[in-house]
Amino acid sequence: MADRARPAAVSPRVEVDARAAFLSPAEAVGLETEWRDLAAASLERNPFYSPWMLIPALRLLPSESVEIACVFDGESGGRRLLALAPVVPVKAYGRLPLRHLQTWMHPHCFFAAPLIRRGAEQAALRALFAAIESHASRPAFLRLRHLGADGPVASAARDAAMKTGRAAHASGAYQRALLEGGYGAEDYIACVIRKKKRKELNRLKNRLDDEGGAEFRALRQRSELDAWCTDFLGLEHAGWKGREKTSLAASPAEARFFREALAGAFDAGALEFYRLDKAGAPIAMIVNFIEGGEGYSFKIAYDEAHARFSPGVMVELEMLRALEGYEALKFVDSCARKDHSMINSLWAERRNIAALNVSAPGIAGRGLLSGLKTLEEAAAYLRALREARRKEAGDDL
Repeated sequence: MADRARPAAVSPRVEVDARAAFLSPAEAVGLETEWRDLAAASLERNPFYSPWMLIPALRLLPSESVEIACVFDGESGGRRLLALAPVVPVKAYGRLPLRHLQTWMHPHCFFAAPLIRRGAEQAALRALFAAIESHASRPAFLRLRHLGADGPVASAARDAAMKTGRAAHASGAYQRALLEGGYGAEDYIACVIRKKKRKELNRLKNRLDDEGGAEFRALRQRSELDAWCTDFLGLEHAGWKGREKTSLAASPAEARFFREALAGAFDAGALEFYRLDKAGAPIAMIVNFIEGGEGYSFKIAYDEAHARFSPGVMVELEMLRALEGYEALKFVDSCARKDHSMINSLWAERRNIAALNVSAPGIAGRGLLSGLKTLEEAAAYLRALREARRKEAGDDL
């Protein structure tokens, strides 16, 4: 299935004099103004690499050995950014001792398309690929993680690789739920959710109404943001993530990152924060980021004491109704795992996600990547065969 988030047209190519450099996180922060301009003009929007989110992540989350790969426009005096991505050297590829460089993803990053200036993508990518080969870690190839498999960044990277004598192969592909814009909420719900399930949700809502009902609210005032963050952190920590010590509140640094990222998103006009309250207290909350009509669902939490009402499903449906009127909404990526039963049952569309491995130029570089591709395809075939046999054995019991 094609990546439905891909724009209909590719931007015109412009010949640009580009140069690449690897900066420390502290050096990159000094380019925040230029970074914001790049994020707004990117071929593919990525809130996880926007400065309001990546800067606090670099400061507060584990980021050892991370560098910021930057490409500058040489004709602008070296300040205009054409591309930016955090990268980290890795010593092995699976079980193979192959050094490579890959885009960095912290634990709360769910999309890793580099920021690439629209209209200068070929020059930016050529400069980036050339710089990788001179990196101090001597990487065998570059791995661009978690891209829209058929999206504009992946397409431009494949094109740039081909034109510079490199190979580019997809790896680790999977699908996750996607909500396309331009829908009518009630018609969408009626189409996607089975009639029996809709009747059950209406029954649960009636039961909730009998206990005083619930109020759906959207954050609109900056002055309320800190209290909403406190409520979300507490709600998440009170559930299974708190018991397993994986909640944001279980780590002071991660809780601070959450607050700073959401504050930056609000100030950038990118935050969509919703809650479902019962008796003034939240029973479900959800955080989305939307920039330029391209959205990503970030975090959701619900009160397990009210699990009998399916508050997570209820807040998702209310959010769907709220986003119906969002101007120029293109899509919202669920950022969920491929087998997430709840969101898969609510959102009909799917987005293809994959990494893209880009070789060094020349026969040796291309041959190495071709060999890796063959090994990965064989491993995937064996996994599928084992899974089919496991299911077949289960059917025989």
